[in-house]
Amino acid sequence: MKFTLKKQMMSGVALLAMAAPGYVQAAEDAAAENELRIDEITVTATLRAANVQDVPISVAVLGMEQIDKADIHDADGIANSVPGMHFAEFAPGQAQFAMRGVGSFDDGAGLDNSVALFLDGVYIGRGAGLNFDMFDLERIEVLKGPQGALFGRNTIGGAISVVTQKPGDELEGKIAVTGGNEGTIRAQGMITGPITEKLSGKAVVNYRKHDGYVRNTFLNKDVNDENQISARMQLRLDLDSSEWILSADYMDDSREDGGRFPVVNGNFDYIGVATALGANKPQTTAAPIEGSSDREVYGVSLKGEVNFDKGTLTSISAYRSVETAWGMPSVGAPLGGGYDIGAGVFGADVLDDIDEEIDTFSQELRWTSELDGDFGFVAGAFFFKEKTDRVEQFKIDRNTTATGQVTVGNEYTRSENDSTSYALYGQAQWDFAPQWSLLAGGRYSHDEKDYVATAVNCGQTEAERAAAGFPNFSACDGAGGSLRVIAETFRAPVQESWDDFSPMASLQYRPNDNVMIFGTVSTGYKSGGFAGSQGVEIAATRAVKPESVINYEVGFKSDLADGRLRLNGSAFYMDYTDLQVVRFGPVPGSTFGSFQTTNIGAAKILGLELEFTWAVTEDFTLSGGYAYLDTEAKELVIEGRSGPVDYSGLTLRQAPKNSFNVVADYDLDLSDGNGSLNFNADLTHTDSSHNDFATAAQTLNQAKTLLGGSITWTSASENFKLSAWAKNLTNKSYVAHAYFIGPGTIGTWGAPRTFGLTGTYSF
Repeated sequence: MKFTLKKQMMSGVALLAMAAPGYVQAAEDAAAENELRIDEITVTATLRAANVQDVPISVAVLGMEQIDKADIHDADGIANSVPGMHFAEFAPGQAQFAMRGVGSFDDGAGLDNSVALFLDGVYIGRGAGLNFDMFDLERIEVLKGPQGALFGRNTIGGAISVVTQKPGDELEGKIAVTGGNEGTIRAQGMITGPITEKLSGKAVVNYRKHDGYVRNTFLNKDVNDENQISARMQLRLDLDSSEWILSADYMDDSREDGGRFPVVNGNFDYIGVATALGANKPQTTAAPIEGSSDREVYGVSLKGEVNFDKGTLTSISAYRSVETAWGMPSVGAPLGGGYDIGAGVFGADVLDDIDEEIDTFSQELRWTSELDGDFGFVAGAFFFKEKTDRVEQFKIDRNTTATGQVTVGNEYTRSENDSTSYALYGQAQWDFAPQWSLLAGGRYSHDEKDYVATAVNCGQTEAERAAAGFPNFSACDGAGGSLRVIAETFRAPVQESWDDFSPMASLQYRPNDNVMIFGTVSTGYKSGGFAGSQGVEIAATRAVKPESVINYEVGFKSDLADGRLRLNGSAFYMDYTDLQVVRFGPVPGSTFGSFQTTNIGAAKILGLELEFTWAVTEDFTLSGGYAYLDTEAKELVIEGRSGPVDYSGLTLRQAPKNSFNVVADYDLDLSDGNGSLNFNADLTHTDSSHNDFATAAQTLNQAKTLLGGSITWTSASENFKLSAWAKNLTNKSYVAHAYFIGPGTIGTWGAPRTFGLTGTYSF
């Protein structure tokens, strides 16, 4: 790792930006008669509507047309379209985002995400509630880097803002039906229109399913399927000086888990067992336990905007609830201890059984002033309350053809967390000279967590458990063994609070109307907390420290060639303190170990990002982006079984060095009123990255290059579309997510080639 590149990279971006004005003039002279221009994109990344080219933030925008052409319907689709952004699922529906090498990898109740998602301004913090159907959206804004000043405590890695379309004033509707391989079926419908003179409404319904992508050779069935239904309803009341939108959404997601497979042996030869059972090729597993994943998510919100002469007062009130239940075969094959394939005895396996309930309430009040001459500001207050109750059990199952699955051991943990957060924030814009602007602001945050950790070792005697306060504990009925993941039996309450102030400042220079150059210093903060599923009281109640970052960034945004070429770029250097990381390691008194969250003393991240859109002709457009990351853990000492181990110098988790995407789009008008054709092709590449410092070489998310595309016919009336689409055209097999646990390294498969037809009717 050579951070001596920092000055060269920063200088390179600055030189490119300074060279742009001269290029603009030459391009304008050459293309003075050309009226073809790239459309202006309006975003709310600074909590006020603005042209994305005028905003001094690195932000990627996916518009409605781009979402449709790329067939983006979930979080994975967003990540594939935004270089520098990574997405993985530890379990089906358990979203893990990383941006610029910073992500959220602890799924326990007592810690928070580093990348936040906002649905129409409503904060969604838990992984189980992040991945939902993306249909009938206006746009998706991906804000890169810390967004602490305006968006809050847990946007230290970035923020994803999903904006739905408002109810319309005219009767409109859309129906889309999809059929494809792997049993893919999608049905989507939307209707919107006026109810009274001032009241309009909208209803959206989605259904999607596919068969299992992975073959379980042990159970002789396909697993990792999906069955999801969701709905969203909105009412918009438009008064003379105000607008109120009441929204309600619901999702029910059911999947058959079990797609894990062994990557590297640990204490047992489960690769040998999997091979003997036929699970020795891509898209296979030999998990002996039927896994499952069920999520139910719903929410309601009320957003009001009241207009005054000097500005707008905005209120966003929201309640959200998530209920989840996972049953995950932990290893992906029988462990191999004492197995005899010929005799039908396959050893033991572990079922990770999780039930989680999350309830949140949030309230935000915000004043946005008018841009009065050369000055304007945003100021607001935010309150957030979250209650999480998570029960996790590690069930040891003995698998034989004679007896089937029999639970012979169990260990139980429960994490109850009440979080309270409030914040005050503000940001001002001052155009202090004709070509210069200053943007500055900050946010004060206060976070409190009341946490209760419970652990029960069912391998203890009834008398031992009773002495610890758990007599006749039902979860231990019939369980006579233990992995000793849980070394103690206890119930321990603990409380902690943290305060933070996150300032930012950005200087903008506009050499002409087509180029903006900016330099930004911003900060971010992620609250502390408590790691879940810890089997020793001292580990379960030890607070994880908050993490903080200072981000130094220079960049430019430009519309060149008379508006036909949009070229944006930035270089950044981020200095992290107490970065929270997850690793699997020993716990005092435990013979197995568990996932633990600890703090890195310091971490450095250096990066470069470029994106472009080029309207080659009126019908042909090229677009794409590139992201480069150079990350390093500067101070990381982890306790191992034989003593402390220094892992300083390693790269950060889920931080691929290079990632890029290229999209080609071509429109062809057909003669004689036969409509038009659109050809769209996309290529994405992501380098490999690791998931565990102690076993970096073993826990690789494999490099992947994926090709996709679509051909769409649109009728002359534009009411009907028929699209043939495909993803992962080359049928690339790759490890999408790998992680280390006690027995060794486990992986999950990425989706294989999928293709299908989608018909859409609009009225």
